Amino acid sequence: MLAPSPVRVETELSMPEGSGFGASGAGALSSAYAINGAFDLALTANAVGEAAHRAEVASGTGLGDVIAQNAGGLVVRLSAGAPGVGSVDRIPVPPLRIGCIVRGPLSTEEVLSDPGVMRGVNREGERALKELLRMPTLDRFVSLSWEFARRSGLAKDWMEEAVEAVEASGGVASMVMLGDAVFAVGGAEALGEFGDLISARVCLGGAGLE
Repeated sequence: MLAPSPVRVETELSMPEGSGFGASGAGALSSAYAINGAFDLALTANAVGEAAHRAEVASGTGLGDVIAQNAGGLVVRLSAGAPGVGSVDRIPVPPLRIGCIVRGPLSTEEVLSDPGVMRGVNREGERALKELLRMPTLDRFVSLSWEFARRSGLAKDWMEEAVEAVEASGGVASMVMLGDAVFAVGGAEALGEFGDLISARVCLGGAGLE
């Protein structure tokens, strides 16, 4: 049997890095799908996702993004772990257009290494998840996300004005986790006064090759 040879993969990401959009997970997952297809490895979606998750853990770049990206849609993570190990559910939503603005990167490592911040994050995260599962809707998801951002101490001052502007325009908005950024569903044009508006869509089908 021939020994496996190293494979070099270059990825091009059309999203801001370090701003809470899961760029490292997307890079790992797209690479894993590309390698699976190029070498006819015949891995299932969960197996591809597990390989990407392991790469994230080994590189210290993330833990929870891959399983959500692999599932697609509005994902609720119920338990931690790679695809096939952790568990997720989805809130049914129609195809969604999302507006975002990014002020700059936010160091995930600094946030996660602060014990005081993490106590607030864990406490408020558990509370928000329980509340969401009582009424799992898109509007409730966004409103609880914003409550979590404020109550955990992660939200920055400028975000309050941005979220209020979106709500005044009939939409809902919250902080991108973890980034110096805000996303909006509906009323996204109101974010234009706070920075360059980025338009994106929620992929309901999850990751794969096009």
